[in-house]
Amino acid sequence: MKKETIIPESRDPAFRDAVLKTPVGEKIPTCMQCGICSGSCPVSHEMDYTPRQLVRMVQLGLKKEVLSSNTIWICTTCFSCSVRCPRGIHPTELMETLKPMAIAEGIENKDSKFDHVFSGVVRTNGRASEFLLISKYGIVEPGIIKQLPFGISLFQKGKLPLSSYKMEDTKELDAIFKLGEKSGEKEKEIKGENKVEGKDAQGESKDTQEKTKATMEKVPQENEKPDRGEKK
Repeated sequence: MKKETIIPESRDPAFRDAVLKTPVGEKIPTCMQCGICSGSCPVSHEMDYTPRQLVRMVQLGLKKEVLSSNTIWICTTCFSCSVRCPRGIHPTELMETLKPMAIAEGIENKDSKFDHVFSGVVRTNGRASEFLLISKYGIVEPGIIKQLPFGISLFQKGKLPLSSYKMEDTKELDAIFKLGEKSGEKEKEIKGENKVEGKDAQGESKDTQEKTKATMEKVPQENEKPDRGEKK
């Protein structure tokens, strides 16, 4: 897979700090890039960036690259990486932390679309339905038509039933989805308020930051000594 060159100007310190302030971000700076997480991941070959690379990108504050990556959506939450990390970092939980951020930014790709369709099917029926899943996903991602011959062969072998089963009571499941929606709406509201007020991800206004920077420039450094014009 061809990847775009990452340039220093694409770094976003505010994004990095926002992730590091989350419960899962505490140990991210300790990552030593050993690669155990990537070697343990059963689907890393389908990712544009492996878990190891994604953690490093978060350290660098590469917001666009991280949130646009398909890695956070492909993760199967098997927790192999989290269990084996020698530094105690939890890449699995990091993926779940980054998903709402990507949604709040309005970033979508084919993998995020699949996630939304899958969630919708489960919310409606209470369980997954292969036929409904592939049918609805085909509407939002027409490229899936290439898999039609494979789907027909599955149907002929009885591996793709047309009927779908529904849970008798999905109230508790629906409550879980509504709780997630409220959390996402709250994050969007905070982002919108900060944007209107001219604040960054840390909630500080740009004017305040500029004034602070100007003040710090006027304060002499501790190690600086006044030049008295003395000759040595």
